[in-house]
Amino acid sequence: MRTLSNASKRLSLRVLAGGVLGSVLLLAGCGNITTIEPPTYQVNDVQTFKVYGAPNQVMMVEVHDKQSSVSPETWASALSGHGFPPRLDFITDSTKLGPNQVLRDGYRVVVVVSPSQATMGEKICTTPEATDYPADATKIPVRLAFCAGDKPISELRAHFVKADFEQQVTNTGGSIITQLFPREIRDDSDRRCGMFRAGC
Repeated sequence: MRTLSNASKRLSLRVLAGGVLGSVLLLAGCGNITTIEPPTYQVNDVQTFKVYGAPNQVMMVEVHDKQSSVSPETWASALSGHGFPPRLDFITDSTKLGPNQVLRDGYRVVVVVSPSQATMGEKICTTPEATDYPADATKIPVRLAFCAGDKPISELRAHFVKADFEQQVTNTGGSIITQLFPREIRDDSDRRCGMFRAGC
């Protein structure tokens, strides 16, 4: 398994990927707003880990949802086929692999609906914990991470409107994947690959 270097472990960048400017991405529809917070990266080259972790462009998605807000298959479908090439297809069952497809052990996306306060950093990859959200909650927090074994490569948090949860999961899958798997990590102080090149 590819491991993180000591330098990469120390690197934690709060930046936006895929040409999204500002501190928060808002996706609005009919007055309901999903908020996706800026991702955190623990390496400076997510693309390398993505290509290594999914040699056949197939990766597991591991869903932790105590109240079964939507099915794991809904998450897999929403996250599949988006982002920068090579685009990934996500599955929830390793027995559903196609001919000549393989999974790289430990490489997966972890989704935690209504995560506990401790579920972040390495704990989202090692001991993710979903909690019950209040019955009167209007928004549901979700934390997602691209994990390599017990190490998070990239991580973000989103807040979905409870009344339209499943549709918003479907609508935001592309934005989530683009930020979890950036082609390059943006440096807004660098004119070659920053705010001056939105598609960088």
